[in-house]
Amino acid sequence: MTTVEAAVAAEAARPARRRRGGPDRRARRIGTAIAAVLALAWTLPIVWVLIGSFNAERITSGTGFLPSDPTADNWSKLVQPDGRAVNVFVAFFNSTVVAVVATVLALVVCSMMAYALARLPFRGSAVVLAAIVLMMLVPTEVILVPLFKQFAALGLLNTYGALIIPHVVSLFGVVLLRQFIANLPVELTEAAKIDGANAWQNYRYIVLPLIRPGLATLGILVFLAAWNDFLWPLIATSTPSMQTLPLALITFRSAYGDGEYGVVMASTILAITPPLLIFLIAQRFIVEGISNTGLKG
Repeated sequence: MTTVEAAVAAEAARPARRRRGGPDRRARRIGTAIAAVLALAWTLPIVWVLIGSFNAERITSGTGFLPSDPTADNWSKLVQPDGRAVNVFVAFFNSTVVAVVATVLALVVCSMMAYALARLPFRGSAVVLAAIVLMMLVPTEVILVPLFKQFAALGLLNTYGALIIPHVVSLFGVVLLRQFIANLPVELTEAAKIDGANAWQNYRYIVLPLIRPGLATLGILVFLAAWNDFLWPLIATSTPSMQTLPLALITFRSAYGDGEYGVVMASTILAITPPLLIFLIAQRFIVEGISNTGLKG
């Protein structure tokens, strides 16, 4: 085929390619429009709460969407709650410490357990993995009483240890990271063994860098679980100085919820900002991490 004939054939095929691409473009546009509507429906309540946190009037006074007399007094009451509620920034600090430390420890512990189950075969490893999967079916509420008695016997109630330790061993995290490691090519670790690497060096320098999407996914999930946990901190703490943010929100709801909803909304915005930012920044790791768990590498 000459150059001229090839150009004519390409020009003749171009409309067909455009026709074939038309439905795909329409589908993408429809999907984008639906996603935009859902994003707006999800974002609008948050925007309304943010605007309402600067409203000095009662929420039931019939005011419009925008406050007629914006004020920052609602935010100042978070620091000085005039005796009716706890200092929300103390609770914010407690939640930050619990969530960050629990996330770091969970990544270390779960990745080591997953590496042992995936790359260090031992007698009964399949039974251990099956037991972990079965224990994931047990509701958390079932173990609250034994957990409380255990921490009471250890003298850890009303401490950071009681709030952090239950989030360190994530059964879902072990299964998730084990799947990531099992999907890695065995040749990588075998080649490292031939070069003289031991199990720790394989774990530290070969496995961990390759499962970063899984680590990021697990880190986000553990952080959100520890940040939003309400029931266990309610049981394990007994003083306002150890309360986490979900407990502080309840005190603000009880103290100001009859009419001063601006204070409640300000505390809510403070509570949702860190996990929202973390999720927006690392959402691609969640999608990549969950989608890759079922792929063979």
